[in-house]
Amino acid sequence: MSTTEKPKRSFFEKEVARSGHLIHKLKAKDATGRWAYYFVYVPAAKERLFLRAIEGDGTVDLEKYGKVIASCYGEEPTQEVKDFLKEKYDFKV
Repeated sequence: MSTTEKPKRSFFEKEVARSGHLIHKLKAKDATGRWAYYFVYVPAAKERLFLRAIEGDGTVDLEKYGKVIASCYGEEPTQEVKDFLKEKYDFKV
């Protein structure tokens, strides 16, 4: 594969790339109390429920509403996560 060719994408990866507006970026503390960033793809049919859940008591099972496509610890998303999202899903952080 040349450096200009994009890697082959699965059906799911193509769907996420077409629906970047459904990727939600969340900064939250994980179960251990560490700050983390989560990028969650939430299908349109579950988006309203997801938005209500994150406004709730602070505890959310992200996988109940969508799929975590990337995550990292820290105050800001890492360059590695930014590069991954851009390459895999054409999503710019």
